[in-house]
Amino acid sequence: MKKKTILWLVLTAIVLTIIGVAVFVPAIATAAGHCTQEQLNTNTCSVDLHGGQAAGVVIGSILWVIAGLLWLVAWIGALIRSAKMGSWVWFVVVLIFSGLGTLIYALAGPAERPAMTNYPPTSYPPAGYPPTYQPGNYQPGSYDPGGYDPTYQPGGYPPPAYPPPAYPPPGAPPLHPQT
Repeated sequence: MKKKTILWLVLTAIVLTIIGVAVFVPAIATAAGHCTQEQLNTNTCSVDLHGGQAAGVVIGSILWVIAGLLWLVAWIGALIRSAKMGSWVWFVVVLIFSGLGTLIYALAGPAERPAMTNYPPTSYPPAGYPPTYQPGNYQPGSYDPGGYDPTYQPGGYPPPAYPPPAYPPPGAPPLHPQT
């Protein structure tokens, strides 16, 4: 969410709250105007809402609920934005001070970060790289895949000349002692 959007949500919530108070308070005050001081002191005054008074209370309450929802959306947007930007000090300020923190963030928070630069996509290596291996055609500095020569034909195991004919060497203890 953009900082400008957060600011507009907060300002709209403030205006709706002020209008809600301006509608709600006079409606309640006129409804309670018939109570005497003695009834107010003993909590025995019953307030009856009629016509315009009931409408004022309902409209004021609805405006408060809408203002609260707008402020909640702005608060969550400020938390998400500060977290995405990595502004952890602002995140804590908005989280702890809630409404006031959101208003301060909307007015004095960090500016928009510039968009990331779009670099050209990387590509595959050019055709012919690495060069194909030709047996017996190795040049120093050219590509050598390593490993066996492709013409190598492995023999069986053990190789035919193993063990060597003079094994074990003369004077060595026998391989398998006789018991």
